[in-house]
Amino acid sequence: MLTIHELITKQGRERPEKAFLRFKDSAISFSELKERVSSASALLREMGVKSGDRVALMMSNHPEHVIIYLALAWIGAISVEVSTHLKGGGIQLQLNNAEPQFFIVDAEFVPEVRVALDELRFVGLRILVRNSVDPKLERPFCSLSLEHRYVPSEAFPATLDRIHTISYTSGTTGEPKGVVISERFFQVGAKNAGILGDVRDSDILFLWEPFYHLAGWMTVVIALQRGVTIAMVERFSGSQCWDQIRASGATILHYLGGAMNILLRQPARPDDRDNPIRVAWGAAAPKSSWLAFEERFGVTIREGYGISEAQNFTHLNLEGRVGSIGRPAEEFESWIVGEDGKKLPNGGVGEIVVRPKLPGIVMTGYFRDPKKTAEALRDGCVYTGDLGYRDDEGFFYYSGRKKDSLRRRGENVSAWEVERVINSHPGVEESAVVGVPSDMGEQDIHAFIKPVAGARIEPLELIDWCESQLAYYQVPRYLDFVDEFPRGPTQRIRKAELPTSVAASWDVESSGRPSNARKRR
Repeated sequence: MLTIHELITKQGRERPEKAFLRFKDSAISFSELKERVSSASALLREMGVKSGDRVALMMSNHPEHVIIYLALAWIGAISVEVSTHLKGGGIQLQLNNAEPQFFIVDAEFVPEVRVALDELRFVGLRILVRNSVDPKLERPFCSLSLEHRYVPSEAFPATLDRIHTISYTSGTTGEPKGVVISERFFQVGAKNAGILGDVRDSDILFLWEPFYHLAGWMTVVIALQRGVTIAMVERFSGSQCWDQIRASGATILHYLGGAMNILLRQPARPDDRDNPIRVAWGAAAPKSSWLAFEERFGVTIREGYGISEAQNFTHLNLEGRVGSIGRPAEEFESWIVGEDGKKLPNGGVGEIVVRPKLPGIVMTGYFRDPKKTAEALRDGCVYTGDLGYRDDEGFFYYSGRKKDSLRRRGENVSAWEVERVINSHPGVEESAVVGVPSDMGEQDIHAFIKPVAGARIEPLELIDWCESQLAYYQVPRYLDFVDEFPRGPTQRIRKAELPTSVAASWDVESSGRPSNARKRR
């Protein structure tokens, strides 16, 4: 298995004229990639970046972001991606944890970065502003331009076990944590993603993910491993996605559950199946959407499972078993444990545990957080915090986040299971379920629902729908109908940003109708 700089050199030698990256009306060949990465690394070294330095990046999707990221690997520096959606306080939180020596930002993000600098707990940060036209930049800001080519520099003699990146979790269930990842992690992850996507020499990978999500960089590494082309766009657009794919000739699409549902909710078109995509690979495909997506768009779904702490993909569903995340990839073993930590029999729902068969292919730990690291990494295993079960044939199934569960009427309730039922209602586009304090103790269930465009759902109709398919203690008490959800980079709903008050919510307890939840209290 080769390192990133070895792959760049190999593909530049073997496929010099083949396009590595297409973006808008421009393209970078594999030979040009090596030249530009080497030149950029020389510039960054001249500006003081050294092997082992932590370098934060806050840039949009564009070719220079890719060049700079690969140049940092060429140097042996550690990349720390920062979400382009963060504001001053969020940027400050991540910088104070990572304490990078350098911060490379697009000019548009400078105002928020200035806010973040007010209360940094460390000193010495240098901020490099990409292609800035501001002549008044003062320390710690300075301009960074890749327009001029520099004398190529030799790559740092990196090994697969060097620390390659610190990837911050989304923070959907708590404070973001910095996941420390080696190059070996990336190479194994990209290899398995390539297997899941059935990537072939002639394929073109459609890249829409923001680069503060690991899937974006995994796509880049797949292209380097297999010598295939990337067609990149600036951001995900449900209304433009298929037209962008047709224009680019992309044959492989990466999805996540939220993005899949957004595409399905677009108005049907006569040319829906007239697209070049052969395989859509990814994770979190809702069972109700899986077959609908394949049928409507004429593609094959290849589902997998992974988390930042364990691997991009620890499980692969290569057989197409609808609803399953598949079996463990060849580098892993996996099983399900109960609250007591003991293995559960097939069919029992509990926490998914993953054990790597090789060293260095899961996270090193959470950056500067030994306590949280010890919770996730135990006895050579990764405790994922995700719930699931295994069937008698060894196929695994996802059942939601362990921390995204509620305690109601003395019973544990999976928010994911309640959402699954609500989302199956023909008038519902998507939902989010959270727990709120109950006057009876423990929690009540608060559901936020986004209806299908033009649909009108009566609250009692939805309660009836839930009661027909859920246990009494799983039925929501509060309902709110929303136009949009706050979302993270992968289109996942950010529940922490949903309103916490139920004062204006529809309440089944006040509706005058006795629900099963009330009758069995």
